[in-house]
Amino acid sequence: MTITSSGPWPRREIDQFLSSSRIPIRLGCIGGDGFPRVVSVWFRYAEGAFYCASHKDSSLVRMLRDCDRVGFEVATNDPPYHGVRGQGVAEVSEEGGAETLRQLIDNYLGQTNEPLAQWLLSRSDEEVLIRIEVVRFFSWDYRQRMQSIA
Repeated sequence: MTITSSGPWPRREIDQFLSSSRIPIRLGCIGGDGFPRVVSVWFRYAEGAFYCASHKDSSLVRMLRDCDRVGFEVATNDPPYHGVRGQGVAEVSEEGGAETLRQLIDNYLGQTNEPLAQWLLSRSDEEVLIRIEVVRFFSWDYRQRMQSIA
């Protein structure tokens, strides 16, 4: 699938930002009542796809099984603001959830002896892999116009 992109960043800069970010991805999904939901989850990015893990019975997994199209944003929370938004197609798989969870814990917590890591790992056999194949990227960057805030 060809990924389209727009905004100030070339594709290599988008890939670099996403590969090095330790900010949760915000996923926009459609709930069973037809209203959008925004769910933040840890991710790993590689070659045009996001890899996340979630409990097999989570609301996020239920929404993605009902509607696989998502919106997303990975952006800084503090000024100067910049980031990447986009759209993609999600696939939920029973295989790879526990392995992805371990990678995410390493990325976001750095060690598995943290209480949160221990709790997550205690139920890792109930995790599923969420793979989001990107369709469109929209980069944005307000760093130059917000120089006085930085």
